[in-house]
Amino acid sequence: MPASRLRIALLSSLLALLCSACGGGGGGGGGGLALPAAASGTTADAGTSSATAADTTTTAVSDQPVAAVDLDAALRAQLSANGIVAPARPVVDAALFALGQNLFSSTLLSGNQKVACASCHATGNAGVDGLALGIGVDGTGSPPTRSGTPVIHRNTPALVNHGQGNRRFLFWDGRVAVRADGGFDTPAGNRLPAGLRDVTAAQALFPLISRTEMLGAYDPADGNALADLVSDDAVEHNPQPVWDALMQRLRANAGFAAQLAAAYPGMAPADMGIAQAANALSAFQAQRWYELGSSNRLIAYAAGTGDLPEAAKRGGLLFFGQARCAGCHTGPLLSDQQFHNLAVPQQGPGFGSGAAQTPPRDLGRYETTGLDADRYAFLTPSLWEVKNTFPYMHDGVYATLEQVVRHHLDAAGAANAFRCPATPSVAGNAVPCQDSQNAPALYADMLARLAPEMRTPVVLTDTELADLLAFLDVLADGNNTAVR
Repeated sequence: MPASRLRIALLSSLLALLCSACGGGGGGGGGGLALPAAASGTTADAGTSSATAADTTTTAVSDQPVAAVDLDAALRAQLSANGIVAPARPVVDAALFALGQNLFSSTLLSGNQKVACASCHATGNAGVDGLALGIGVDGTGSPPTRSGTPVIHRNTPALVNHGQGNRRFLFWDGRVAVRADGGFDTPAGNRLPAGLRDVTAAQALFPLISRTEMLGAYDPADGNALADLVSDDAVEHNPQPVWDALMQRLRANAGFAAQLAAAYPGMAPADMGIAQAANALSAFQAQRWYELGSSNRLIAYAAGTGDLPEAAKRGGLLFFGQARCAGCHTGPLLSDQQFHNLAVPQQGPGFGSGAAQTPPRDLGRYETTGLDADRYAFLTPSLWEVKNTFPYMHDGVYATLEQVVRHHLDAAGAANAFRCPATPSVAGNAVPCQDSQNAPALYADMLARLAPEMRTPVVLTDTELADLLAFLDVLADGNNTAVR
């Protein structure tokens, strides 16, 4: 079929495709589209490749010209059926928001009083740092020019819509989660403080006690007294001394003491614990990064109050149909909130037990559950503001959105074709990198466990790929300028 025509199912067939869940086939298409060659967090080249995938799917398609298809009716039907709706804007108390905003940018929450949440989560964009892997407690500067050490094991997650869509998991491995009873599963177990307002508040507690992110190493000679309160590297086993010391700092600061009193009127300062700080951080994030209002181009379009470019409309129908993206990216968060092994190329120091293996690796969800089926599986990210949340994947291995889509088109082919750069680095730091040539056993293990939905490539033409990227481009509201 000519590239000028969109291979798309009739509207009735499109609606039927909604039953195709994430296990139904791949995250994208394949044939007629070049497969990825060398790629990395900084130097990947998605433009050179060899097309090898075959179209193994059968879909009812229309040979009508694009003009003969009512794109608006078809796409709006898909958006509705997939639950792409706007939850109400969060109601946040002004005093609590102000406290959270200042806490987010305050270095008082770090062990050495040199880094803040905003050191990695830039408040002027989607909450990312623009780096493949984050730079931790001893780093300097702000995104995207932050440098120093240590290199953190994973890509800095975006903060868009943390408080929306009944979010159940946070962190790439979902180690902070909402339980069925409304409580939270976290690395702290029953040591988690009471009174947390939501899962974002629970998550906010853990960078504060991470040795690499904000707390610092146990070293009585380095002047970081907060980091020396607990000698065990796994501070999660005894986090309260650190959390209590952080609150003592805040209460001793005149500005924060006043803001705490304003945010929690009638509460005695001595009764204010780390949960009060975490709730303020959550409230700030919920309001600052609410992404589903009427200014969002896709939400306005779905409501009939805005329009999209024709290419984006065609791409949206591909997203919900032939490209099968909606198998995993659906609902208000554009995420199924599940964990999948996509055979993402491995770069960085690894994490948990995987960091101690040779070569180092990130075993993903396995580090939380211990289940063999969860090896190399990571949480499906939300796609809101996706054009501004680069680099991509849990280790930031892909610099551009096109590279990510091409990987989804043929995960096995992309993983095998990936080649580490000659000198892999992040912000001037050398980092480990493995590819199928220097770590064949690792890649064989990843591919043997490849998620079922990624095993069968789908066919897209280059024109269809461009349309799909045009659709992804409109998942934004204009308030999260990129930091590239």
